[in-house]
Parts: sequence; structure tokens; C-alpha cells
Amino acid sequence: MHRFLRWRLAAAALAVGCAAVVGCAGPGNLAGVEASPDTAPQDSSPATVTPVAEGPVLVAQGMAFDQVSHDVEPDEDCEGIAGRETLETFDRAAWPELDVPAGEAIMTCGNAQGAGWRHIADGHTGDFTELAQPVGSDWEDVAWFAIDRALEQPTRVEEYRDDIVNYDVLVELLEDGEVTRSWIVTVGVGLRTTQVITAFPDEQQ
Repeated sequence: MHRFLRWRLAAAALAVGCAAVVGCAGPGNLAGVEASPDTAPQDSSPATVTPVAEGPVLVAQGMAFDQVSHDVEPDEDCEGIAGRETLETFDRAAWPELDVPAGEAIMTCGNAQGAGWRHIADGHTGDFTELAQPVGSDWEDVAWFAIDRALEQPTRVEEYRDDIVNYDVLVELLEDGEVTRSWIVTVGVGLRTTQVITAFPDEQQ
């Protein structure tokens, strides 16, 4: 079975388990964001997700990050692979407000100066490490988790250029059921190429 398919199946199972917990599906508030009716939950109250394990947990749009089921090795997968080669294909949600249809987003191995996974690793390892450290995880696993959630169930989508849109997702750190930190993770996607250009987190005040 394909590596990413295994990851997605495990994540889906985790989401089902999370959904059984009271309050698990509600994301935190994001000031000034008007959510799309096709993707946004009805309740915009602060997150009350109960962790699936003891200790701090990261949550994005109702799904909790899990170190086991969300373990990936993109650096290893890209070893010896040309920059234009496809590393993974993600589902990408529609955003009617911008006339963006549903489709796919292709993560290439890329290069440090351009786009794709190597570009993200070169420029944003430290940024994603800030999310990963509180939950004792690797930055790659957290970045991959956030990228997938941003593309499949974004908190918002914004036009960057006429040929690039940014898929944003709110990622929250919960400790004892309370939100202690939060970030917006942005994933830039080329509409004509369908390629993931970059991804980075921005901590919220």
C-alpha cells in the first residue's frame, strides 16, 4: 500500500476516534476570518478538543496530531530524486468565494531556491520546529500534518497572485484541554501548475 495512503487511513481512523470525544470537532476562533460555508464548521467557539493522549496536543480543524499515525519521511523519500518528481499528491478543497474548484495539490521534491519540499525544509525547518517541540515530535511530521489539513479542510483561502492561492489552517496547541498557543499554517499552491510552492507557520497573538 502506498506510504501516503497508509498515512491518510491512519489519520482518518484517528479523526473518527477524536470525533467520539465531546467537543473534539470545534476549532478555535480566528479573528477577522470569514469562513467558507462549504468548509467551515458551524460552531466558531474556542477549541475544546480533548487530547487523544496525555500531555500537549496539536489540533487542526478537528483532527489531533499523532506521532505514530502521522509519521512521514519526506527527506528519505526524496533522496536521489529530481526536483520535478512528485513526492505526494494531496486532495485540495474548493473555495467558491474565489472561484477555486476542488482538485489536487502536488508536492514535488523541489529545490531549496524554488518550490516544493526541499524549499520548505531549507527555509522553514526552524519555524515548524516551534510547533513540533511542545509535543515532542519531528518537524517534518508536524509540517506534513498541517499541510494536509490546510489543503483538505482550510480555515480560509486567500489570493496571493492571480495564479497562486494560499490555503491557511489554524493549528492550536492544547494543554489540559486549553489552547495555550496557536499558529496559522499557510500553504501556497500554484493554480495552473497545481504544485505546492511553500508552507510556513505564523504564530498568532
